[in-house]
Amino acid sequence: MLKKYFLIVRIVMGLLFVSGCSGTILSQRESLLDRNWGRSYEAAIYNQMANSDAYKNLDPVLNLDGAAAGYNVNKYKNSFKAEKPKEIVNILKLQ
Repeated sequence: MLKKYFLIVRIVMGLLFVSGCSGTILSQRESLLDRNWGRSYEAAIYNQMANSDAYKNLDPVLNLDGAAAGYNVNKYKNSFKAEKPKEIVNILKLQ
């Protein structure tokens, strides 16, 4: 009796092992992610081709005075500072 039980368990385990390695119909279907794979990369490359000779122009940026540039740099640096957590007030209705 015990030998039959272990034989059945071995057969079931073997079938589970083999079925885990095989592909199913659901896994062979093309998903939305598969259809759009690489689209973000392609869009970024396409958007960078608007001015493909931009790397050749080494002139400094014009019409940006020091005060405006300093303001933008400070604003960028301050954006990383953590804000103080706001106080949360819970109003409970006691019966």
